[in-house]
Amino acid sequence: MTSPTPASRIQGCLVGTAVAEAAAIAGLSADASGEVWGPGEALAGDAALRPLGAAGQLTLFTADGLAEVIEWANDGVHADEAAGVWLASLRWVAAQGVPLSPSAPMAQPRWLDAQDGVLVPAAVRPVWLGSLASGEMGLPGRPSGSDCDDAGAAAHAAAFGLIAHVSAATVAKMAFDGAALTHSAPVALQAAAAVACMTHFLTLGADYRTAAGSAYAQIASLRSPHDAVLAALDAAGEAGSASTGSSVGGDAPGSAGGTAGARVEGRADAAAILAGAVASVLAAESAHASGDPRQHAFAAGIRLAAAHGSDAAAIAGALLGTGWGYEAVPTEWITRTAGMIAAEGVAVHFADVTGA
Repeated sequence: MTSPTPASRIQGCLVGTAVAEAAAIAGLSADASGEVWGPGEALAGDAALRPLGAAGQLTLFTADGLAEVIEWANDGVHADEAAGVWLASLRWVAAQGVPLSPSAPMAQPRWLDAQDGVLVPAAVRPVWLGSLASGEMGLPGRPSGSDCDDAGAAAHAAAFGLIAHVSAATVAKMAFDGAALTHSAPVALQAAAAVACMTHFLTLGADYRTAAGSAYAQIASLRSPHDAVLAALDAAGEAGSASTGSSVGGDAPGSAGGTAGARVEGRADAAAILAGAVASVLAAESAHASGDPRQHAFAAGIRLAAAHGSDAAAIAGALLGTGWGYEAVPTEWITRTAGMIAAEGVAVHFADVTGA
């Protein structure tokens, strides 16, 4: 099979994130026989379009913020990527019913803001939402974001890996900066960088296992790499066991240490969610290698990821969509998810401004 075009990878990433998260929030269903859930199998809540979740919406605004920065750069004007993403995020958070600080800048609306399905209250309201309303732009060295250790930042970080002709180190830095807008826990920041780096290597044509290994090397090069994030990316080791839904306890959330993510008060941290997503992607790759069509393998992978939550499904959807391209995203899911005109429009524009 021919490799996806760069434009198809971008569209697959953005659309894949959105539909996978929406499907996970809607509730994946399977019959009593345990038959593999495929593109046409029923989901809970079939009557209406499935709304975009927080990760799907914020992924689009992240991509749109990056596109605006690149537009300025193409015109010879320097603009900061993190500031562009912050302004785009402020446009999004205002629609979530969160009052913005009077000191927050007034972000100008763009084409995306007028599209159906992208500025609606998220069905699951993230606990870190208020971090964007403070009026201060968080930085990795001075984060204004919450100390949450969840995978919310990682779930919308893939867009940083879609920019062509930049190094993996640059991708990691952009993802760190973007994650610091909402989070401050090291495990959350490093998981976001891991997703962005894995996306970056997929855009270069790597298979999923190689992309995970290359992202592992990038995270390992950090001054204080988080052991559990490394374990999540270890395609030959710990990540392979994550599809069982188990988590191996480690050090306290946000500290270096741990082997496969931690569970805190019954919930998984960003590393555990990342491990579940990566393992699900590798399982989908194996299913395709065994003869399953890519849309069926995509669906099966998202079903596995959704067992770890909607953030894991969003991450897996982004990675599968990037690696296999838009054509691998189940057609029926696209037609039954809100906001797809917006997602595809942002993808086309992003590809255009980046020269993909």
